[in-house]
Amino acid sequence: MHLNNSHLNSSHIDSDRAPLDEQPRVRVPRQWRRLLETVGVVGSLFLGGLGTGYFWAARNAEAQALRQREDHLAEIARLRETFDTSLKALAVRVDQAAGTAANAALTAGEAASTAQTAAQTANQAAKSAAKEMKKP
Repeated sequence: MHLNNSHLNSSHIDSDRAPLDEQPRVRVPRQWRRLLETVGVVGSLFLGGLGTGYFWAARNAEAQALRQREDHLAEIARLRETFDTSLKALAVRVDQAAGTAANAALTAGEAASTAQTAAQTANQAAKSAAKEMKKP
């Protein structure tokens, strides 16, 4: 079967069947190519700087987190030491206060005993005085 391609213009080439060197080329205008090139360069610089900044910020954040953790642990240790020192000082004062309270209790017990003896003596003296008043 013979195809008659005479009705086709010579300017029209079927791109599916034509060899590559006969393919029509569509070129983007020079101004658009320059604009795309400039946008590409500036964009790559911007994104490269953004990526680098993110990387360094992440590294600094990790280092700062480690320093902050060490500082917190050191502060906890310092507070524990201060608490232990304060607790020991208070324990000594509580022991002294307990000793003083015990001495005061003994003194109060002796005072109560003396007061009881004095009350008994006063009671006996009152009874004796009452007997002597009854005598004519």
